Amino acid sequence: MAAPPVAAALAAASSIPLGSMGKWIDSLWKNYENALKGQKEVITSMQVGTYIAIKDLDNIRVLIDRIEIEIEALLQNVDFVIEEEAVKIGIEEIKKKLGVFMKNVEDLGVQADTCSRDIRRARNCGSPEDHKAS
Repeated sequence: MAAPPVAAALAAASSIPLGSMGKWIDSLWKNYENALKGQKEVITSMQVGTYIAIKDLDNIRVLIDRIEIEIEALLQNVDFVIEEEAVKIGIEEIKKKLGVFMKNVEDLGVQADTCSRDIRRARNCGSPEDHKAS
């Protein structure tokens, strides 16, 4: 007759650790979920920063292409200027082309500054310190 109360006591005692074990596993799972969410946010911000950097680099490539065209035009004008009678006209053309060339160089500098600033901003947005605060 003493066996059934002992069995009931053992069953009750064994159920307590299992409940605690479930809470511990839930806690581990929640921590894992939070870590994954943080990593997903970092990856998303890295993707945005990469997209911005690629667009900035594309803009820089376009400006460099323009500068190459202007250099070719300047070289053609130099060939034209070699003829003595065309020196004055050639110099005026070179001055005009040089103005356009300098404008393209300035645009390239502005675009490079923008790219640099965007990359710094993307780096700062993706830093772990930013995600700890949120």
